Amino acid sequence: MMLFSSNSYFCRIFYWIIYLIIASLLVSHAVAADWEVKPRLNLRETYTDNLRLGLGGGGGGGGGDFITQINPGILLTGEGRRFNTNINYMMNNLIYAEHGEFSRIRHQLNANATAELIEDRFFVDGFARMTQQNAFLFGPQSVDNANPVNRRNVNSYSVSPYFKHRFKDFASAELRYVHGEVNTSGQGSFSSSSDSGIARLASGADFRVLKWGLNYNHTEIRRDQLRTIDLERSIALLRYVVTPQFDLIATGGYERNSFVSVRGKSSGPTWTVGFAWAPTERTEINLSGGQRFFGDTYLATVNHRTRLTTWNLSYNQDITTFGQQSLFGSAITTASALDQLLSSTQNSEALLNQGVPFTFSDPNNFLTNRLFLQRRLQAFLAIKGSKNTLLLRGFNLQRRAYTAALEDVSLIGLGNALLTRDTDQTGGNISWNHRLTPQTSANINYSFTRIDFLVSDRIDDNQLIMFSLNKRITPNMNGMISYFHNWRNSNQSNSDFNSNNVTASLNMNF
Repeated sequence: MMLFSSNSYFCRIFYWIIYLIIASLLVSHAVAADWEVKPRLNLRETYTDNLRLGLGGGGGGGGGDFITQINPGILLTGEGRRFNTNINYMMNNLIYAEHGEFSRIRHQLNANATAELIEDRFFVDGFARMTQQNAFLFGPQSVDNANPVNRRNVNSYSVSPYFKHRFKDFASAELRYVHGEVNTSGQGSFSSSSDSGIARLASGADFRVLKWGLNYNHTEIRRDQLRTIDLERSIALLRYVVTPQFDLIATGGYERNSFVSVRGKSSGPTWTVGFAWAPTERTEINLSGGQRFFGDTYLATVNHRTRLTTWNLSYNQDITTFGQQSLFGSAITTASALDQLLSSTQNSEALLNQGVPFTFSDPNNFLTNRLFLQRRLQAFLAIKGSKNTLLLRGFNLQRRAYTAALEDVSLIGLGNALLTRDTDQTGGNISWNHRLTPQTSANINYSFTRIDFLVSDRIDDNQLIMFSLNKRITPNMNGMISYFHNWRNSNQSNSDFNSNNVTASLNMNF
């Protein structure tokens, strides 16, 4: 077991974190700044009766084991008038009693920073992430790192310097450069990097009724040992203010892309028409539709809030890659949505820390080298009472490959590359949190995801039900005990499994 591997990508992320800290410190010397360091420790003991999730025997044939997790972490935050830094790191130490070959250290990081290097002119944004996820749709879908099968490390970072300028009240301009890299671990690992040049010009305060904008974006995506992908888009925008609450919006332009498409043309004109409507302070509706080189395109967001409820509906579609989704994916995860949905009613981080496995019910951004068209529909409802919080969610994620299956042969083999060419993921989850006392709460969570492999007749239904009890022992210590049952039903032979898991954990803040 090694803390620092020889992986140069890990070193690059480590150096990038040091850069974020040093850059923030340099800026903080010029302006007043507040720094805060919060160490923490998570101790977790889990028993599972199916460690490998059925591999090697089917059903419960994966073998049982006790898994000890000792997870120290630290949260570093810095905030000043011209910079903001947030670095959240945890070392996930996994120790298996019976299957020592799986014992390892996994790193989990979410670091981001922004700095204003020249006042009102020149800025730099950056982030670095180290996460783990289920690698492939056709493998077992585990809930967390305790089940080691089909898990991969996904490391990513991005740096983005940009320049802003205002032409008084006539217009504002922005020039931005974005560099990003994504790397995964394991056999047949994935690696890509991208560089983007972005230019924007938008109307200023002189234009009150008819607003306008010009946007240019050129992205070059380099994939390990594969052809480079170029995506270029030039767009003009008009926005007509009908009333203070209602705008009409139209866009038009051209996409010039360079990749070998298996579905016809890869470039062409693009246009959309739509509207933005805010009938009340609590309601926002944005809808648009039009044409792109791949056919019809639509975009929708609806947000509504009442005293006890928050509603969200979103739909988007785009040509993208695994790397671009890992770096800048517009798809809303449950954790980020909770920040928006519950910001005024309940601490979303506290809810997530109560053992609710929301990431399991997120659609899987599975590993692939291919370019694909992604369509995502998602709906959330949060209901908050004095002692109860209810979360409802539904989603549909469609992916259609636009480059050849041969690009994934080195990653997953030809058979699996053909299997995952066109996929649908449909599902949802319901979560109920009940506060028993000011220090104690109970949670019930049910998740369902159906995975359709459209080039074959294979359908996998993944389900999970979880019960947990959470106790605030001291102001800086929380305890949890939980049970969850995870299972898959498939019409593919030897693909079903069942898993029972019991966990006890302590979270301590210092």
